[in-house]
Formats: sequence, structure tokens, C-alpha cells
Amino acid sequence: MKRIKILPLRPSTTNCFVILILLSFFGLAAKAQEKPKLQGLLKDSASHEPLSFVTVSLLKTDSTKAVVASVLSDSTGRFVLHADSGTYLLSFNLFGYHKWVKPIKVSQPNAGDLTVYVLKPMSNQLKQVVITGQKQLISQDKDKLVYNVEQDVAARGESLTEIFRKIPMLSVDGEGNVQLNGQTNYKVLLNGRETAMFVANTKDALRGFPGVVVSKIEVITNPSAKYDAEGVGGLINIITKKGIMGYNGFLSAYYSNLNYQTSTNLSVRSGKFAITGTYFLSGNHNNKAGITSETLPLQPSAYQRRFLEGERITNRFSNDGNLEMSYNIDTLQTIVAYANVGGGNNKSRFTQNITTDFANMASQHDLFTQNVRNSIPTFGLGSDFIKKFKGNANRELSFRFNGQFSKNDGLNTSLMAMANGNLFRQNDSYSKNREYTLQSDYIEPLTQSTRLETGAKFIFRDANANYLSLSKTQESDPFEPDYSNSNNFAYKQQVYSGYGSLSFSLNKLNFRTGLRLEHTTVDGDFLSSHTNVKQNYTSLIPDFSMNTKLSDKYTLVFGYTKRLQRPYINTLNPFVNNNDPLNISFGNPNLSAQTIHSLALQNRLLMGPIFMSLILNASYTGNMIVQYTTFNETNGISTTQYGNLGKNREASATFTFAANLQKLRSGFGGTVRYNKIENTAMPTQHEQGFSGQVYGFFSYSFYKSLFLSGNGGVGKPAYTLINTVNAFPYYQVNIGAELFDKKLTASVNFNRFFNKWFTAKSYTEDANFRTLSTTTTPYRVIYFGFTYNFGKLKENLSKKKGVNNDDLINN
Repeated sequence: MKRIKILPLRPSTTNCFVILILLSFFGLAAKAQEKPKLQGLLKDSASHEPLSFVTVSLLKTDSTKAVVASVLSDSTGRFVLHADSGTYLLSFNLFGYHKWVKPIKVSQPNAGDLTVYVLKPMSNQLKQVVITGQKQLISQDKDKLVYNVEQDVAARGESLTEIFRKIPMLSVDGEGNVQLNGQTNYKVLLNGRETAMFVANTKDALRGFPGVVVSKIEVITNPSAKYDAEGVGGLINIITKKGIMGYNGFLSAYYSNLNYQTSTNLSVRSGKFAITGTYFLSGNHNNKAGITSETLPLQPSAYQRRFLEGERITNRFSNDGNLEMSYNIDTLQTIVAYANVGGGNNKSRFTQNITTDFANMASQHDLFTQNVRNSIPTFGLGSDFIKKFKGNANRELSFRFNGQFSKNDGLNTSLMAMANGNLFRQNDSYSKNREYTLQSDYIEPLTQSTRLETGAKFIFRDANANYLSLSKTQESDPFEPDYSNSNNFAYKQQVYSGYGSLSFSLNKLNFRTGLRLEHTTVDGDFLSSHTNVKQNYTSLIPDFSMNTKLSDKYTLVFGYTKRLQRPYINTLNPFVNNNDPLNISFGNPNLSAQTIHSLALQNRLLMGPIFMSLILNASYTGNMIVQYTTFNETNGISTTQYGNLGKNREASATFTFAANLQKLRSGFGGTVRYNKIENTAMPTQHEQGFSGQVYGFFSYSFYKSLFLSGNGGVGKPAYTLINTVNAFPYYQVNIGAELFDKKLTASVNFNRFFNKWFTAKSYTEDANFRTLSTTTTPYRVIYFGFTYNFGKLKENLSKKKGVNNDDLINN
């Protein structure tokens, strides 16, 4: 091959200016060193014409095949890559041509030669030889979408919250709330398992989990019968990096004007044994929120207007630790043991002035103050056993056990200062929750394209609580028990389930059909109100999915699911909360599980670095568990309660576009939703209308290891019977740098910087009354963060036959 010597390229004036600003921002005085570069020219082997838009990548030589650098060839077929000295895999990938992969050594800086590489076109696409190794950033596997985090260089310094913003079909608002395909009824799994960390507080857990330890993220919008029927409209499976000999870890932290967070991880693998430990810590400091609520009777009532105005100051601390150990008994059997510990505490002070206006008398002014403290320790443990079988690597038998335990120790003191006297309250609460899960699953490949999955699962939940209320009317008096405002209960729930799921293919069509049977028993005893809850019901949950590749780029997925939502303890509890005598609330012990039917049609187009999707959804529930408010005109009391009284019909369309073009990664999307919800017992209570979300994101690498990213959008939740809220905008810009051979990533984030405060509005209205509430919270956030990676990796285990626990989800 002819080699042409090219003089070293020098940074432009603009790039130098950007470098100096960012380096001075991070307090770096050292001059960045120029890395070696690899450059070349790509041509067609037959026509010798230049090949443009070829994906050119440098990959690590270990089992991860992680992308070190990646670009697209320009219109003349030329490409330039920068990387540290070392041995890599050089990969060329272009649709219609055979993939080209070979080892290459990158050595001295500024010593790059322009080498001509030729790619061979495929004469018959069906006869293409696939060379395993590099993974695309976004890939599809039947009805599963996979985001390969290891191929996203910027993800090393990002949390899962930031990574989720770049994954098609996921959207994240400015508060860190995640929606999957425009819906909130999903589960987040870690290596195929539910963990207390993501169940207890998904938003905080995602914000504290760094992308540096994640291998890939799977998004499943139509889960099979293998998964619980309760509230699962989708699955997000986070798969961490495994299978590497040696050790590695990270330390990550950020601090802002509103909150702080730190996390650390250490993973060690030696021979057949591996251990991984992760710890997260987060909190905030004196966060203030202004709250107002105005109730206007629309019929003659005990008063004309009631206005509440106050301030809430909160302090929160939470932490979670996870430890996982795995041992490969042999090449076919693996045992995994894991444990978690966490919890935290919350403190808040609430002060509220209450003004009540009457028609023929002076206004009444009351004062309500409240101090709340909660301590919530949690811990759990579990074990998995996975067995493969000789002669058939896809046959698998697994057994799983998991136990989760939590407590809640709280103290609530309040003062209602009214014109006719004062009322002091002190509420002591203590509760315990225990949950045990036993599960067994078996996968039997019947043929190359047919697979049968069966399994059984048992869940036992046990909760009990003791709420003791004390009250007095004079500050100098001792507290006396107020049994009318006290609450004790014991609650047990058992769920027995079994399932069968069959996957098969007919020509280009892939089908999955399944059936899940769940039997639920509930035994609740709410002692204070002398109320027993006895429930015993069986649910049959069918599911169906069909997908096909109409071409190598276009995938079509259709699915139907039926899902359950069981009532929680607080919705069943008939205890009356009457801290504010004119605003009371209680649960309903007669609630039953609601059922949700949904249809989805997904259109996905993947063209190299470009991904687009259009998803149409429709859902219906006729016995929805809803919280609704009624107003008594005679005494002016607003009562909030629960019932299986909601009928909700919803249709939505979600569009997603994402592009990975050389140094720029960007995308945008949106959901348009229309829903109509009504109270079947009260025709005057209904809401309907359009809602949804529009968002966009970008990430741009300036020069070497400097990057700029950002995202923003506006969202409005679906209509509900109470507290329908206004649209919520969000936006942020992040500037960062990878330093010290990419071991340290430092960044500064400017979040919602145009406004210091934001006011969210919500309303409830029917023929009898209208309530408008506002919450004003701090909006502008500026934070500094860093992530430091360390470790020494020696050998990959992927060359050995045996169990691979990285991906526990099969569809």
C-alpha cells in the first residue's frame, strides 16, 4: 500500500481558546499533551471510489470490545482518530460491505500515516459473515431495545439519569422523573433482579448510579408472562460490567446549592470468584418550598373562601449499599449471593396561615405548624442459583430467594392555633415491613426458533404499624392519649403465581404468547377502627407479542398486555387523618385490584448511527383505583378518599430520533397523549384533554477530552381526578473534561439557570367546589461533580465456556 506522510495537524484558534477557558475553569495549569493519531483513506475494493460515512472505531482488545474512539469517514473517504499509545482493534463498518476488523498498534504522537484501506462489497447480503466484536451504540433484539453504554465514551462521567436521557423510548424531566414510552408504570431491574435501591427511590438511585460500571441497558416495552402482572408496563434492565479478571472501581461525587451526592464501587474477580460492592449517599440541606391552596365553594356553603399559605423546609439524607458475590462452581453452574443495607432520615418543618372568609361575619385566621421526623432503615439479602446444561447452552434452570426488611420510626408534632382555642398533637409512629420472595424459572429450547419458558413464584408481605396520637389544649398541660386519632394495623399479603410462555418464529415473523396465573390473599386487621380486610382472588393474565424485521433497518412490533395494580396499605387503611379539621382523608378497606388493558404498535428504524421510532399506544381501565375529593357545603369539610371508581381511556403517540455523528450525539422526541378520566360514582367529576412531553438532548466533544452536553424540554402529566398539574419546563447545560488518561472526569452543570424559582400549579374542580394549589420550589441549580476510576484488569473470561449472568432477561 502506498503511504503518504502527512504533517501533524495543529489545533485551530477556536479550539485553543475553548481549551484555555475550560482548563482554567478546572484549575489546571499543565498543558494538554497531543495524543498519537491514526488516519487513513477508505475505498471500494472493486471501483476504488472513496467510501464516505463509514463507521471507523478503535476498540479495546479485551472481552468488552469497548469503543476507545469512533468517527465517520468524510465525503472523500478520509478519517482521523486520536488515542493513547497501545494495541487496539481497528474496525470498519458500512452497510452493504463486509465488516473489517484487525489488530493495530498506535505508537508515537504526530506519527500518523495516511493509509489506504479497501472494503469488499457483499455480493449476497444473506451470505454475510458476521465478525463478532464491536457493538453498535443502539441495537435491537426482537422486541427489546439495547443501549450499549460501553460504546458511549461520554457515559464514563455521567449518572444513569443523564444516560437515560439519550436512550430512545425513555424520557427524563427536570426533576429526574423517568417515563418509559410516555408511561410511569415500569420496573427498574439490576442484572435482571429487583433491588430495594430502585424500588424505594428510583429517582435518587438513578441519579447516584454512575455509568462507568454499566455495560448495557435493555428497554422492554412489552414484558412476557415471566414477569409479575402488577404494574409492569415495561422493564428497564441495567446490566453491569462483569467477567474481567483483576479489580476496578470508581469514586463519584457532586455538590450543588440544593443537594449533594457521592457513590463508590469496587469490583474484584479472581478465578471462579467475583465480588462487587457499591455504596450511594445523597441528601439536601434546608430546601424551602412555598405552598398555597385556595378552596372556593361553587354552591352556598359554610364559608365563602378558604386560603392556606405556608412554607415547608426539608432536610433529607439517604444511603444505600449493595454487595454481590458470585462463584462459578463449574462451567455450567453459578451461585450468587447478595445483600443490601440502606435507609436514611427525613426532617421537615411546615408553617401555614389559614384564612377563612364568611358571608356575614369577620374572617377567621388560624395558624398550623408541624414538625416531622422519620428514620427509615432497610436491609435485605438473597441468593440465586443458575444451571446450564451440556449439549444445549440455551437450556437453563434457576432458583432465587430474596428477603427485604424495613422499618419506619417517625415523630410528628403539630399545633393548630384557632380562634376558639389551641390543639397540640404529638403522633408517634413505628412500622415494620417484611417481604420474602421464592422463584424458580426453566427455559427449554424446543427447536432452534422455538423456546418454552415456565416458572413459579411466591411472594409473602407482612406489615404492621402502631400510630399513637397524643393531644392537649394548653401548652403547659401534659399530653394525653387520643385514641380516636390513633391507628394500629397488621397486614399480610400472599401472591402465588405460575406462568408459561412460548416463543416461536414463522418465516420472518417472531411470536411470543403466554399466560400467567396469580392468586392473591389479603388478611388485614385495622385494630383502631375495628375493620378487617379479607380478600381472596385469582387473576388470569394473558400476553401476546409479534415482531418482524421488514428489512435490515426497519422493525415492527405489536403487543397486547393485561396488567394489575393492587391497592397499597395506605389506600386500604380507613384511619381518618384530621390534623386539619376542614381537610380530612382516609383509605378504603374494600378496594380491589385494578386491571389495565393496553395495545402497542412500535415502528423502529435503525440506520447505522441514526435511530427513529414511532410508537402508538392505547389503554383502558374500568376499575381504576383513584383518589378523589368531595366537598360538604353544610360544614365546609373537604374529604379525600379512594375507590375503584375510575374509568380511564388513553391514546398516545411517541416519536423518537437519535443520532451518533462523529463528535456530536443528539436527539429529540415527544409524546402526545389524550386521556379521559371520570368518576363512575360522581358524574360531575371528570377530566379530559391533551398532555405529553417534548424534549431534546445533545453531547459534543470539542477537542480530545473536553465535552459539552445539554438537554431540555417541557412536559405535562396525564389528567387525573384531583391535582391535575400544569406544564413543567426543564433544561440544563453540562461542561466537562476527562483528565489524567481519562481516569478523572470533572464537570460543572448549570440547571434551569434562567429562573431562581418555579411555581407548579394543580387544581381540582367539580360542580360543587374548586381548589387551586401552588407549590413554589427552588429552580436554579449549579453543581460541580467528578468521577475517578481506578483498577487493573488482566484477563477476560469470555473465552471460557460457562455461565454468563450479565443478561438475565430473556424474551
